[in-house]
Amino acid sequence: MRRRSLLISLRFLLFISVSFVTAAAQIPTPASVLGRNPGDDFYLADYDDAIKYFHALAASSDRIKMFKVGKSTRGEEFEIALISSPENLGHLDEYKSIARKLADSRSLTETQARELARTSKVIVHIDGGLHSDEVAGGQHSIQLAYKLVSSQGDPQVDAILNNVILMLWPTLNPDGQNMVVSWYRRNLGTPFEVAPMPWLYQEYVGHDNNRDGYMLNMLESQVVTRTEIEYSPAIFYCQHQTAPFPARIWIPPFADPISSNVSPYMRSWLNVVGTQMSAALQEQHLPGAISQDEFDNWYPGFLDFTHVFRNEISFFTETALYRYATPRFYTVND
Repeated sequence: MRRRSLLISLRFLLFISVSFVTAAAQIPTPASVLGRNPGDDFYLADYDDAIKYFHALAASSDRIKMFKVGKSTRGEEFEIALISSPENLGHLDEYKSIARKLADSRSLTETQARELARTSKVIVHIDGGLHSDEVAGGQHSIQLAYKLVSSQGDPQVDAILNNVILMLWPTLNPDGQNMVVSWYRRNLGTPFEVAPMPWLYQEYVGHDNNRDGYMLNMLESQVVTRTEIEYSPAIFYCQHQTAPFPARIWIPPFADPISSNVSPYMRSWLNVVGTQMSAALQEQHLPGAISQDEFDNWYPGFLDFTHVFRNEISFFTETALYRYATPRFYTVND
């Protein structure tokens, strides 16, 4: 059962970008709450917008619940959405307990572990990213929540939510998302529209917030780690946006060097994730995916990877980026 649920959760990861056609009329769309659709040219939703929309979803559906898990350095309330079937959400504490036991199974016999796996639901972490100038993840989390909550009756979505509890973070850096979006809105339509922000998008560390996975110096790192230990997701997926040009997306497997301290079992599942992603993209006729090149798997302190040492299948993707929400049209010469 655990293996079957893991495979279903992998299908979930593979098809999170596919549009579902079934939508319940009473579920608010992002545009109905925010006035624009995340992903529109020249528009970015900030963290406050995301939380506003997530709460509107939670008020309209029993497939989503919101939880406060801590505060950011600037005092923003960290909130996560749990999305699943109403039945699964009604037994959340039970499934969290099972997940923690399976994540550290040293006190279990094989028979006990297999029985827990048979009765469990797979908890999957997906977030809107750490690096706030990589803007797509924070916009995608809004759209993903809408698709999953509004697609009741879609066989694929129902199968996912019956077997998976999605732990969806609008972002792992609330302060940074607000700062970057504010900067972009201020400069929109000026010669400085795509100018980089001249200060750090996370207090003290900026882009190096993803190097804090073992020292946990930052409040944000502490909130994420504490919450991950509480829920013990089987899969931890972080969205980034610096795919090597001209690739459209980078996916696992990772490049060398690869840390020998990672369990071979975790490594094999990482490879399963990457190869299944590649196959699904080809099946959908979506070119431009690469793997292995550029992103290695050596340093143990990446916040989006260190969870692999707690027996979570931890990985990231890197999608293509120009700058913010301003489009760029490439030529063959580019």
